[in-house]
Amino acid sequence: MENKIEKKPDNQRDIRFDILKSIGLICIIYAHIGSEDNIFFHIRRFDVPLMVIVSGTLYYCSASKKQISFWSYLQKRLPRLLAPVWLFLTFFFVSAYGIFTLLSKPYPFSQEKIFETFILSLGIGYVWIIRVFILVAIFSSLLINLYRYCKTEFRFLTLLSLIYIFYEILLKVISRVNVHSQFIAGFINDYLFYLLPYGCLFGLGITLPKLKKRTILFIIGIFLVIFLGFAGYYYHHQGHFVSTSEFKYPARIYYISYGIFMSLLGFLLVDKASIKYNLSAKNNWLIKVIIFISSSSLWIYLWHIFFVYYWQNLFAEHLPKFINRLNIDFLIVALGAITITYLQKKFISSLIMNNRFGKNHYDVLSMLFLK
Repeated sequence: MENKIEKKPDNQRDIRFDILKSIGLICIIYAHIGSEDNIFFHIRRFDVPLMVIVSGTLYYCSASKKQISFWSYLQKRLPRLLAPVWLFLTFFFVSAYGIFTLLSKPYPFSQEKIFETFILSLGIGYVWIIRVFILVAIFSSLLINLYRYCKTEFRFLTLLSLIYIFYEILLKVISRVNVHSQFIAGFINDYLFYLLPYGCLFGLGITLPKLKKRTILFIIGIFLVIFLGFAGYYYHHQGHFVSTSEFKYPARIYYISYGIFMSLLGFLLVDKASIKYNLSAKNNWLIKVIIFISSSSLWIYLWHIFFVYYWQNLFAEHLPKFINRLNIDFLIVALGAITITYLQKKFISSLIMNNRFGKNHYDVLSMLFLK
């Protein structure tokens, strides 16, 4: 049984990947505000790998039948990622100054933290995932050319496996070497050690449309065995279950194996549900919400940062603990981010359609607010 993704008409959305992107985004938001007492908090740790794999698949779908030059792709893709992020961060830090001034509280962000946030480093947190997507975007054309050069999925997946093994070895070697240059150490830790593992996940996503179901099941089995092997090893040595999150920065095989296992399992389950219930042909309110969340994932993610920060720093300490245990705070943050993104896109779309300024600046407004 082969996947049907390549046989879909160009004008028909593949709802499977809208569902997977929505699941990934909701899981990421839950990671930042959800209750650690909830089992879902621990299960959802496949969220970032899932988003990167789906990105690879969607890139393949758009680029497989045409030649995309490296520079032309970057000229389109990077501004679409960076411009909305920098616009939001400017609003976030400026509005924070006004809010904390009104509350007679000291401004909580140093110049160093603001700078680190804008370069997608540590800063206020949350923005490192944007750095991951920028890195894989930069090298996406190289990855798809390698895929074409390999000619078969088996060869390409073998190449990705070798690259990942090289990454794990390099990680071991670098950890034992004292890198004197702060610039080189920063480049290796913040860029190279994020590009290699997530680039491999992106590459796996590129192959997904061509993989047969039995091949996907085989890959799931391999990474389930790897995950369980490491889980058993760490349990034996530490006497308790060790969370994969301890191997996330940078990503290690324990974290990656769980991410691949759960992401591909999720794909098969969504694929089966999509066929059984003919989801691609449906147009009900739930499908519309899923498509909106998927197509607005960047701005929903950015707005959730705003809600998470102020909820945790201004409200959480004054509220009873059961609100977190019942995930009320998660619902407020998620629904708040989705709602404000909807209103933003509604307003900008109306501005573009009904206002001369909007019509004259369609490209800029679309890039900044509608992606």
